[in-house]
Amino acid sequence: MLRVDVKRRRRKLGLSGSGKTTKALPDYEKEQLVLNQMQNDLARHRGVKSTRERIAFETGTHLTKNFVSSVMFDHDPAGFAHRDPTSKKIHRVAKTNIGVNERWSADGHDKLAKIGFPIWAIVDDATGKWLGAWVVPMTTVWAMSLLIVSFLLSSQLVAFPYSSPRIAVRKQPLFMDWQMLSGIELFHPEYDLQELPAHVFLRSVHNISIERSWLNLRLNFGNTAVKAFFRGQDEGVYEPGNLQHGELCRWLWAKLLRQELQNFVALRNGSRTRTNKAKVGPSGMSRNEAYSIPSTWGGRDCLLPIDDHGGLIAELKQALGGDEILEFVSADFTRRADVAYINMNVRELTFTNVWAIFSSLLLVLYPAV
Repeated sequence: MLRVDVKRRRRKLGLSGSGKTTKALPDYEKEQLVLNQMQNDLARHRGVKSTRERIAFETGTHLTKNFVSSVMFDHDPAGFAHRDPTSKKIHRVAKTNIGVNERWSADGHDKLAKIGFPIWAIVDDATGKWLGAWVVPMTTVWAMSLLIVSFLLSSQLVAFPYSSPRIAVRKQPLFMDWQMLSGIELFHPEYDLQELPAHVFLRSVHNISIERSWLNLRLNFGNTAVKAFFRGQDEGVYEPGNLQHGELCRWLWAKLLRQELQNFVALRNGSRTRTNKAKVGPSGMSRNEAYSIPSTWGGRDCLLPIDDHGGLIAELKQALGGDEILEFVSADFTRRADVAYINMNVRELTFTNVWAIFSSLLLVLYPAV
């Protein structure tokens, strides 16, 4: 009966599946949807599944797997061989979670650090849902754990070891006070930190939940970002040694990457995972659904509430530098760049037009350059 109600509701809303939609659309229109995605994938690393998901996410149009695959093969047959997986296979063990927010998995993604824009993110261990992702300067990666506490508090945070020599500021006193940063001892003293440690440090390859997501991010837009960035240098549009170029580049590329990162997070959280009846935990549903309704897979919400009427979190954030630590340029330059960008009436900022927009903004913000 429920299936009949769903079909009736879909007809009323004018919704249709990928098969019917693909048949109804003109050939040139549905083919162009695929070609647009292929054009934006400069690294040629998005597969059929990712391409279909991005078309549905950006346009609301659902196309069949066979149609998308045929168009991609007709226009770039070598791309299928180009996308063969090359990552190392790490031995994994099955995860067991009693519910959402029992444990979070956090890490930094340094593949974009080569162009100066590291990413730091955190996902729910049970469902794989992205709880937050940020493009931040390298020198502020260490402060991200504190910023998490400002909007969520889990019973345990799993992170990669920050004692790594890659992080030059690891000796900051507030940063090293992990019990304070966790909030468990301050807000929930009833928990024994010896039995339930607030943080567990793992090698990145064993930080399973977040590591599984990095590969998808890299193939979805990370590799394309790196390729597009160095194209600007190779074509002489961007001069790394020029201070004005560097300032504008940091502002514009941070804007673009944050936009793409948030789109990726929304796409990833809304995509349906494959059904696996042998898997412990959620499957066959989106990460949003698994996280929002844990009872559908036998889980429960383990989120711990925060009562911070004393303003301790805000005080700690301010001691670390406040919101400014997340920015790549000064507040004054951001205001000037925002005005110039708005006056340009940019319809869409993408990896294919970012350097053209950069050149136009350069003339406005630095007319003497």
